[in-house]
Amino acid sequence: MKKILILYFSGVGSTKEVAKLMASCLVPNNKIQLSSLENNAKLDPNDYNALIIGTPVYHGAPSNVVTDYFDSINPLIKEIPAFIFNTRATWSSHTNRILAKQLKKKNIMTIMDSEYRSPASDGSLILPVFKRFFDFEKELQKKIILDCSLFLKLLQQDAPVGYIPRFRFSSILNAPNKLAGQLITFTVHLHSEKCIKCNKCIKNCPHKALKKAPTHYPVFIKKNCENCYRCIHHCPMKALSLCKRHTPEKLLSFKD
Repeated sequence: MKKILILYFSGVGSTKEVAKLMASCLVPNNKIQLSSLENNAKLDPNDYNALIIGTPVYHGAPSNVVTDYFDSINPLIKEIPAFIFNTRATWSSHTNRILAKQLKKKNIMTIMDSEYRSPASDGSLILPVFKRFFDFEKELQKKIILDCSLFLKLLQQDAPVGYIPRFRFSSILNAPNKLAGQLITFTVHLHSEKCIKCNKCIKNCPHKALKKAPTHYPVFIKKNCENCYRCIHHCPMKALSLCKRHTPEKLLSFKD
């Protein structure tokens, strides 16, 4: 029996759904701990035999929540094998490669990596006519079961081989999109006639990109936003949007 710690950050909820599926696949014969990095992940990775680390893709890179966490911890006492994964809408670019390089400095050895096509928190708002921006890839559960099975087999080896995911030439094609995403942050607009001042958006923003104004309405802080749009998708009154005139007609249905 292996003690496996699953650490993840989930913006709107896609990465959390994948992490939960992984936990359910691994539970029967292993001791699994599932923890969000947003909660500061107070569990000590040194206490586990292996790690699974998940992140959404933001502009071809891991979330700042994930990279900031691993920047903050000391190198582990001993080398621990890890399975890293990302959830992405179109291209993941070098997300896993970037994360694997960072983990290596912390004595965390990547022995497996994967990616899963997931709902797009930005695409579903900007291009809601495209159904694929609202759906996970087909046979997601089957793919996760196979990936978890392979990871467990690798852990049984006497000396699992660590690696850094290869350079992807497709990332060159994605470079303009990546640069635009890094340079442009859309403004989140408030429709005060719909807002009930519940402050859910302020409390749940993982990047502290919303604060309460003297009027008790939320105010958007553009420089802090990482474009996860949890605030929009999780607003109970659809009082936030990327458009001054209209609120979104369709939102991602799952909650983080």
